[in-house]
Amino acid sequence: MDVYRNGNKIGYNKYIFTNKNGFLIVKNETYFVAKIIGVNFFSINGFSTETYKSGKLVKYNSKTIQNKKNKYNNLILDEKEKIYHIKGSSFKGTAPSNAVLGNWWNHNILQSEVIISPISGSLKFQEVYFLSKETLKINNDNYNTSKFKVVMKKNANGKKKEEFNVWLDNKSNVILKVSYSKFGEWEYIVKNIEKNN
Repeated sequence: MDVYRNGNKIGYNKYIFTNKNGFLIVKNETYFVAKIIGVNFFSINGFSTETYKSGKLVKYNSKTIQNKKNKYNNLILDEKEKIYHIKGSSFKGTAPSNAVLGNWWNHNILQSEVIISPISGSLKFQEVYFLSKETLKINNDNYNTSKFKVVMKKNANGKKKEEFNVWLDNKSNVILKVSYSKFGEWEYIVKNIEKNN
């Protein structure tokens, strides 16, 4: 996915998927730098590894430099207790096993009420609303998509919120685009999907 701010490309979000010994391993690399009047005001440089078994997240590790600060999230599933144990830079504790890691490659993010920050481990609560069916054009290709609004809050009854628009490809269930407004207009748009046999 390419990352844009105010129509200008400022970085990328790259995922690599590998099936190994019954596990799905998802490696992510994210890098972008946003500037105002030539000065860096928001930057991300991070790496992470998600490990899934039978479609369930069982382990996650990430290291990120955000605005020159070190962030991290180490997570493991306790199958017996059906909870995640989280050791993150912003949160240390547990989350229910139906919580979803907040990475935009995973369409299950549209079906969960609790989202785990991939950068810091903090928890957010969300509501998802279907908006419309929409034809989305990326490069020269047209996609039939469903558009959703995602509202995220730090607690279930909190007033402070973040809102995202998400376009889901109806055929492949791949999230093709995400947009939101925060110190500018941001977009994450799928650049290409490569399959290796």
